[in-house]
Amino acid sequence: MIRLFTLTTILCLLLSFNNCKTEPKSLSSKASENKSISTQSPESIRGMELLEKCIAKHGGIENWKKFAGLSYEVERGGKTLYQLTELKDRRSYSKSEKFRLGSDGKQVWVTPNADNVPGKSAAFYYNLDFYFVAIPFVLKDPGVNVTYLGKASPDGEEYDLLKINFNAGVGLSAEDLYFLYLDPNNHQLKILTYTVSYFDKTNEKVNSAKRYLGYKKVQGLLMPTKMENYRWIDGKMGENSNRDRIIKNIQFHETIPDEKVFEVPKGAKVEAL
Repeated sequence: MIRLFTLTTILCLLLSFNNCKTEPKSLSSKASENKSISTQSPESIRGMELLEKCIAKHGGIENWKKFAGLSYEVERGGKTLYQLTELKDRRSYSKSEKFRLGSDGKQVWVTPNADNVPGKSAAFYYNLDFYFVAIPFVLKDPGVNVTYLGKASPDGEEYDLLKINFNAGVGLSAEDLYFLYLDPNNHQLKILTYTVSYFDKTNEKVNSAKRYLGYKKVQGLLMPTKMENYRWIDGKMGENSNRDRIIKNIQFHETIPDEKVFEVPKGAKVEAL
């Protein structure tokens, strides 16, 4: 009887010890998760909360993810550019009177004459309008960081100000900075300012601002129909810079109408991404 009691006691102790060994792993895992959350600054947490509210106001990320493509026409200075973008992999196709421009995901191509494309580089220009039209939804891409900078009044009205920056290696211009001015009552995007680091990685100067106007519900998503451009001087809106854009014929596509438009045409000039 003494031996049986001892054996039983040992077995119980072993079972109890094993149970105790497994418990700290669970506690350790939870502690690690809590530590990860706690390492975020209050400004980052608040920034993400406001970005989520902004995206919800504009129709929600789940609605955005339902679609495979987005097309529209951009009118500026009497000239019109048609653009189609694949929303998952960001291949694109643009067409104007003087050029066709696209990306197959590996390189950017232009035909018939790259000199007709505005700016210094087709690789910089090819998705520029798309990014401005698609904000705030594209700010849910991986590697995006959000910080709440408090209240700001660049034009006499008060806004919630968010700073957006990117992890190293994200996109072609990871050093870019974006600043979103949100309506504090309904969280709608009103003003956007940004830096351009594509040609100068050290550039952190904001010198222009976009005012988002004429929002319209398109297939459940709130899209701007006009972007006014203003000079930006010492954190304030300056005069209009006469580079306004009208966005029209906006349409979301469940499938891409013609995948071949993204392919590099014969004889096109190409730039690597």
